[in-house]
Amino acid sequence: MSKKEKNFVKRFGELSAILAKDELTSPASWVSEVTNSTVSPYSDKLMLNHIDILVSAAVGYFAAGASISQRRDLAMKFTKHMAEIELYAEDGVQLLIKYGWMEQPPLTEDRESLRNIK
Repeated sequence: MSKKEKNFVKRFGELSAILAKDELTSPASWVSEVTNSTVSPYSDKLMLNHIDILVSAAVGYFAAGASISQRRDLAMKFTKHMAEIELYAEDGVQLLIKYGWMEQPPLTEDRESLRNIK
């Protein structure tokens, strides 16, 4: 298990422990969904893009949770996890750039040039 996978398991355990302490159920881990297949049905480019999108969404969810949480312990954990996950997202973006898979997002129209068209 890689260091990043261990960090994920650690984060999941920390947040599950907080819920269990308050006698609340925690979501099921997807660890049991991992297969022993060594052949990916999807391209590396597709998987990396999806992972980067999911990681970015996770940061947003942690930020939303921290902003509305009235518990300091949860808000602090969320903020800490956001910082760690951002580093993971940055690694993904660096890989996208390295392999030339990073695509330019749609840009806004150049309003100045449109204004000068007659």
